[in-house]
Amino acid sequence: MNIPPNPKIRFYRIRTFNEKMNVTFDFLRENLKPLLKFSFYVIFPLCLIQSFFMNSFMRMYVGAVESGDVAGLIAVGSYYGVLMLCILLGSILLSALVCSLMQTYERRDRRLRELVFADFGASFRTCCVKALRITLFSVGMVIAAVAIISLLAWISIWTLLLTLTLVTIGLLVVMVPFSLFTPLYLFEDLPFAAALRKAMKYGFSAWGEIFLVLLVFGLLANILSSITSLPWTIVSIVGSVFSSAVPDSGLADSVWYQFLSYILGVLMAYGACVSMIINSAGMAFQYFHLREKKEGVTMRTDIANFDRL
Repeated sequence: MNIPPNPKIRFYRIRTFNEKMNVTFDFLRENLKPLLKFSFYVIFPLCLIQSFFMNSFMRMYVGAVESGDVAGLIAVGSYYGVLMLCILLGSILLSALVCSLMQTYERRDRRLRELVFADFGASFRTCCVKALRITLFSVGMVIAAVAIISLLAWISIWTLLLTLTLVTIGLLVVMVPFSLFTPLYLFEDLPFAAALRKAMKYGFSAWGEIFLVLLVFGLLANILSSITSLPWTIVSIVGSVFSSAVPDSGLADSVWYQFLSYILGVLMAYGACVSMIINSAGMAFQYFHLREKKEGVTMRTDIANFDRL
């Protein structure tokens, strides 16, 4: 049996920020092939749908704005809703995939080598259910916040301004520790409310660390996403400018232009989803660091293994 020369990455370790960066990219580098392979299987069909609705949304939006068609704007809203649904589903699937693959890597002697879906299918389905609960909870909180803001706006413009200021500050303070909720809930066997309380407790105690991790890995993910979205953006801009300069050219309605926009839209959607792998892996190692620091997971495991000797 051929074993990779590099030692197996241990998840639960207390690490500095530089060490978290290094171990995240070590994990991604070692497991790049299975990560891309299974993300393609899971995400690519969704990207095909997302690209269709994204291009349709842009085409209908431009046409509705130029014509001032109210009914057209309503139809545009429905396309936008489907587009947002695709993005949410992609986020759920990617979070569940990264978590289940990391769980499989930790327990499997061969790590992720020669991996088939049956090796982690049960874990993936469990993580999908958990990620769906987190997404529904987040969407519910956003809807509640929008409802409160709308009510205050109806009461007075001054209450609206005060609320927007408080909400902005509150989001900055709360969303940083809340980002720890996803890896904690997916990796631990805890009830939803207990996991949320634990995530907020650990998150507030390490607010600065988590903010730095989110900032750096978010920038890296945005760079990757921007690279894959650049061709679609260029083609869209060129098409819009040319159609405005030569209205009778029919460029936007040509089959080859729509096909090219669709293919580049698929590339952009897939690139945006894959870039989320960087964020998910980085936050996972931040969670491992905090749990080891707070609970001493490695020490407890070593003691349990010693008792079985």
